Amino acid sequence: MGTALRHFEKTAFGKFVMYVSAIEGHRLWASVYDSSLNPLLALERRAMGDVLKGIQPSTMIDVACGTGHWLLHFQDAGSDVFGCDACKEMLNEATKISSLRGRIALADAEDIPFRDSIADLILCSVSLGYFRNIGGVFREFARASKAGGFIAVSDLHPDALLSGWTRSFKLGGQRYDIEHHRRTVQEVNRAAADAGLSPKFHREACFTTSEFSLFQRAGKQDLFRTVKSIPALFICLWEKPC
Repeated sequence: MGTALRHFEKTAFGKFVMYVSAIEGHRLWASVYDSSLNPLLALERRAMGDVLKGIQPSTMIDVACGTGHWLLHFQDAGSDVFGCDACKEMLNEATKISSLRGRIALADAEDIPFRDSIADLILCSVSLGYFRNIGGVFREFARASKAGGFIAVSDLHPDALLSGWTRSFKLGGQRYDIEHHRRTVQEVNRAAADAGLSPKFHREACFTTSEFSLFQRAGKQDLFRTVKSIPALFICLWEKPC
């Protein structure tokens, strides 16, 4: 996810933004990640939940599992779950869920600590843009997936980035922008194809009235009217051929 990096820049509005690496950003963000108002995260959980509704894996791996939301979701549904993340502080939050202790590991997405052909579902939620080498990441997805298993990925839509959206959060009044890599959906699909995965589903997700209340609570209802027509996320599903 990158090494620690910080620098300040002054915006046109006279405010300072701190630019941080992916690991440093999530280290700072971890303690409030689940409690902060985050419409994008709410959208991802709604949209990805719809895509995965009919999939009931016996074994599921979450790469860049963060605080463990999807691990707990599938564990509650009866799956055997495992996760990894490159940020220790995010994993510390996940281990507050007692049932996830012993099931998560500190690891880079290009070298996940799971044996070959173990998972019926591999999930990577809103994290692909943090990885430098997505070819290596998709090869790891394919290696750890069973034949006939699914790989589900969501991430910030390229159109959103072109519209000026950032991977950012606020903490104590300070805005942090997180280092990331911009890629087209075509580049993502090419990396998946090179790893031998077959495309099954693609969806673009926009904010709807389901997320409006979060904008409203943050006093940003006017922003909602501006961004609701822009694809916020893409969600792709691939299968490892038998």
